[in-house]
Amino acid sequence: MTCGRSLLSALLLGIFAAPAFAAAPSYSVKAVNTGGQYDSWRLIDNAGTLYGQAMGRSAYHSGGTTHVLDMPTMHEYPNARVSAISNAGHMATTEMWDSSMLDGPVKAYLTVNGANTHLKPLSDGFGLPTAWANGVNNAGTVVGSSKTDVRVPGGDPYNPRFASHAFAYSDGVTKDLGTLGGVHSGATAINNAGTIVGYAHNTSWRERAFIYQNGRMTDLGAFEGGSSAATDINDSGQIIGQSAHTWDTSVQSAFLYVDGVMTDLGWSAGKSSKAVDINNLGQVIGYGADAKGLQHGFIYQNGQLLQLDAALDPLAGWSIRSTYSINDHGQILADACQLGVCGTVLLSPVPEPERYAMMLAGLGLLGVCARRRKQRKAGA
Repeated sequence: MTCGRSLLSALLLGIFAAPAFAAAPSYSVKAVNTGGQYDSWRLIDNAGTLYGQAMGRSAYHSGGTTHVLDMPTMHEYPNARVSAISNAGHMATTEMWDSSMLDGPVKAYLTVNGANTHLKPLSDGFGLPTAWANGVNNAGTVVGSSKTDVRVPGGDPYNPRFASHAFAYSDGVTKDLGTLGGVHSGATAINNAGTIVGYAHNTSWRERAFIYQNGRMTDLGAFEGGSSAATDINDSGQIIGQSAHTWDTSVQSAFLYVDGVMTDLGWSAGKSSKAVDINNLGQVIGYGADAKGLQHGFIYQNGQLLQLDAALDPLAGWSIRSTYSINDHGQILADACQLGVCGTVLLSPVPEPERYAMMLAGLGLLGVCARRRKQRKAGA
């Protein structure tokens, strides 16, 4: 067999063997230590930049440096964070400047290219304005939830409560997305097609997952228990969330919703699980409780759910407790413990040993072929 044919065979073997190993991922673990005692990172983008909170302020960490956003400070001890990011550099932040005050104030901002825009809430009256930013797309449209002027039925007439509704902010306008006939709603994510997902009360006061597109909010349905909530959507329109199988909503099961079908991800029956994030490859991360009530992180891909502990080196002693964010390279930001010490970690996918062997064999064969060609030229 010639060198050309041998090299082609090795490369083809590596290519076509890849799907066989895709169902059983393996990850390296790196503790995230960015130098700040009170750093809290909850999002990761495709460049590996981390987003969240530093010293109580909205911040991001890139190139070994933590950058604190220059936001209008309303309180000496703020509680602020970057709560959503886009692939075009947008950051949506939620700024809760006085956590000791009931019902606010909570302000939402959009930051892009260093410029901050305050997102006008749905209501400025009846107490302190409140708006939470939960998602942003590449067009700079921000979605979340905001207090409205709609009174919640019942309660103390001298101390009325007001409903929160899902909103979408674009070009200086905050739009109320309404509900499914009930009182409350909230938008949790938006993709680059402008499709929005979240949760909303129906006429029976049951919380239901919704999709909002073409100006209309549609109920996504639920498992047998009748309640559900959507947490994220990717650019392919795949939606994740959780729903109850029984009327007792204390036990929720993570789901993936595709083409009108809501599929249980398959965590332990009777134990709660939550789908947290989905990337554009369709990989879903989340966490669920075991028989003792302890949380464990998982990844769902290719129709299979895998507890992340099983994808790590068992000798390292890591235990993944929860997951936060996954980028389009499959890197996962998570919370983990090792020898009783817990903190944020970065999980990075690594090739299987078999893939490494095939890659090295191909490179070795390439070197042999190069040497033979050199020898032929020298003897000519």
